[in-house]
Amino acid sequence: MDKIMKPSETPKCYCCEQIATTKDHVPAQCFFPEEKHLPSGCPDYRNNLITVPSCSEHNNPRSRDDEYAAVVIAINSKSDLALTMLKSKWVRALLRREGSLGKKIFSTARGAKAISRKNGIVIPYETLAVSYQIERIECVIESIARALYYRESGYQKKWVDSCIIKSLKFFNRDMGYAQDDCTLNQIEQAFIHGEKYQGLELVRKGSNPDVFYYQFFKSDDRNFIIRTVFYSDFTFLAFLKSGETTLNFVF
Repeated sequence: MDKIMKPSETPKCYCCEQIATTKDHVPAQCFFPEEKHLPSGCPDYRNNLITVPSCSEHNNPRSRDDEYAAVVIAINSKSDLALTMLKSKWVRALLRREGSLGKKIFSTARGAKAISRKNGIVIPYETLAVSYQIERIECVIESIARALYYRESGYQKKWVDSCIIKSLKFFNRDMGYAQDDCTLNQIEQAFIHGEKYQGLELVRKGSNPDVFYYQFFKSDDRNFIIRTVFYSDFTFLAFLKSGETTLNFVF
């Protein structure tokens, strides 16, 4: 449960112009495993989480969407921590009879043919394909990006213009964009290689980077990219862009 802020520490909500009365976790707590879901000796991944000022109306209003996004990310991540989280927590949530989470995720499952390559040999096999509700996930990541922008501004400025969410893990829903996988991959690599250059200030921020961290980049044309990384291998790029929405960011 979020702590109530003192009257002397009440900036405006990250999402509206109301006075903040609580702190909202960014991302939501459901992304971070509790001690009971982890083997003995693991770190406390719920320690010192990122929060932003929030009014009661906007304090985590998308809890179902947060859970949906958290499960999809855990399913598609290849990290051991994500697998542990999936088996110890999310499988139970998905199998609950009264719950709708599992139905929403697996109701779209269908048979599909795929191929793998081993030692130069193409091996066909049958599997299941699941269609995710990408809009819900993008809504969660956009909310995270806007909250992080507010945090980066010292709780002084809110991003009210366009916010485009992209991930190499998902197909581009609008194939009309010129921003293809190659462009996204180049931007992703620029973040990775740019960490060693102090002038770019591409430091990883977040006290529990095994679960979540972000990097903040301001381009020369006063636009921004926020790179959010879950379980070390599941990345979203949030493009905060004034005016026309293109991906012409230059490092």
